[in-house]
Amino acid sequence: MRRILIFLLLFLPSVSQAQSALYDEMCDPLQAVFCDYVRSSSAVNYISNSTGQYIGTTINHRIYGWGFYLASEGWQSFGQFRNGKLMFGLTMLDGMVKIGSEVNYVVYSLETGEISRRHTAEGDVPLEYPYISTKKTRSPYRFKKEKYGNGDVFFGEFYNGKRHGYGVYCWANGDMWYGQYKNGYRDGYGMLIKPDRHVYYGKWVGDSKVDE
Repeated sequence: MRRILIFLLLFLPSVSQAQSALYDEMCDPLQAVFCDYVRSSSAVNYISNSTGQYIGTTINHRIYGWGFYLASEGWQSFGQFRNGKLMFGLTMLDGMVKIGSEVNYVVYSLETGEISRRHTAEGDVPLEYPYISTKKTRSPYRFKKEKYGNGDVFFGEFYNGKRHGYGVYCWANGDMWYGQYKNGYRDGYGMLIKPDRHVYYGKWVGDSKVDE
């Protein structure tokens, strides 16, 4: 049974309604299967070597599950990993951010905050409104960083001025959250990393973690 579930998880991703036009995501039932498998088989580890640092879950001493990776070159990835590779997540690069899977993803320019590239299994897709702005109309899609008076920081996707898509919220106390936002709230699957390197992952609804 586990083999069947893993096969479905890895090879039959579904498209969510929230950002379906931008990238493929696992639907909620498959997200739950992934979380259950990781929870039953993994340990939470801190890995540091010449290539970078990782905080998150591992299986058989391999990076597997939910985590955060900071490469020695400076780029960083948040999301879901399988055997050391990012399956789906958010990667901050020099001047840009990539969100999605290895094949289906979008790239935002950190300078403009706009989508600069969208890629699918068929290759790059031409960008038109509403994904990019026109001379008369601004695109509702944005990626930006916000700093708040209490010391908290958020960087992630916005749609029509609200957090919507994927993002990372860093509290002043050291807590860090990555995951899905809908209409301004944490809503969907994600992970919370505490300063003591404990990782909590699962589903959030309306900014609160829920039991599944």
